[in-house]
Amino acid sequence: MLEKGKISAVQMGLMLYPTVLGTGFLVLPTLSSRYAGNDLWLASMLASLTGVIAIYAACRLHDHYPKQSIVQYSENIVGKIPGKILGVIYFLYLVRATGIITREYAEFVKGNFLFKTPILLVIALMIVLAAVAVRGGVEMLARSAVIFTPIFIIPLFLLLFLIGQLDLGNIFPILNHGFVPVLRGTASPQAWMSEFFLMTFFLPCLQDPGKGKQWGTVSLIAVVLSLTYVNLITLFLLGPDIENKSYPVLTAFRYISVANFVENLEAGLLAMWIVGNFVKIAVFYYATVLSLAHTCQLSDYRSIVFPIGILAVICSMWGLPDLPKVKLYLKLVAPFEITTILLIIPMILLIIRALRAKKTNGGEKATR
Repeated sequence: MLEKGKISAVQMGLMLYPTVLGTGFLVLPTLSSRYAGNDLWLASMLASLTGVIAIYAACRLHDHYPKQSIVQYSENIVGKIPGKILGVIYFLYLVRATGIITREYAEFVKGNFLFKTPILLVIALMIVLAAVAVRGGVEMLARSAVIFTPIFIIPLFLLLFLIGQLDLGNIFPILNHGFVPVLRGTASPQAWMSEFFLMTFFLPCLQDPGKGKQWGTVSLIAVVLSLTYVNLITLFLLGPDIENKSYPVLTAFRYISVANFVENLEAGLLAMWIVGNFVKIAVFYYATVLSLAHTCQLSDYRSIVFPIGILAVICSMWGLPDLPKVKLYLKLVAPFEITTILLIIPMILLIIRALRAKKTNGGEKATR
């Protein structure tokens, strides 16, 4: 194992929560509502099935290969050369994902708060901070999540100030156009739920590996409840107009006003966005670094942290010249790309491993 640090299952669960919702809170309501309409809250609940499958695949593969990540045990399952190819695929996907997530973060910050700040500077500063955390190892990542995840959650309770402005009738009629639009609206949230598979990079570091599945499931339940809560609040507030908003949650925060005194709480959302995306970017960054280190069989991953950071910055700008292109990528490409890499490939590996084990057991019985 390259990583000598140890974390608890609780810390892993705290890392997974913002890893999924760091960008999910802002973009998923819009992406889901474009297909599901006022049934977008059902889409987030149905997407939980993908999270269950991702956690199951990660934990089952970890049970068979307890000291390895997917990049390592793929060589045992499909062979050395195909396994190396898979390692390269995971590295390329993860470094690009790290760049795109950072770009999403930077677009929100620049477009709504730091209007005159060069977007490349916003991206580079976040990558440098994440690089320092990744270089510090899994224990630093875990401690950061313990500190920042509560800060990430607290601003959500500020949405309760909107209760007097909510129209519960916006939820009706339920399933007015049938179930197919809801399934189409599930495409984006189920892709985000696939990111729970990233726990494969942290399961070998657990002090209490037997509790990994338990706390992964707890984190999944918290994610689904939080996303459903945000979807319902924005639906009750904005109604059918939700699909026309780039960031429905930001719009909701701008509606908060208590006695004409408590207003302009967008700063709370900004704080939430920064710390949540720091954890998310650091987790993807860490997985990227380990993927390359395991593929190349390096003895220490710290020497490649900053070079990979430069690649992530390049990927954040490459092929995505402006915000409309970023939104188009999130709508049309990301749901299929994320699901393929973080759900379909792991399930295929699990099935191949099961078939090989069955064949081996069958051969042993025949010999006897």
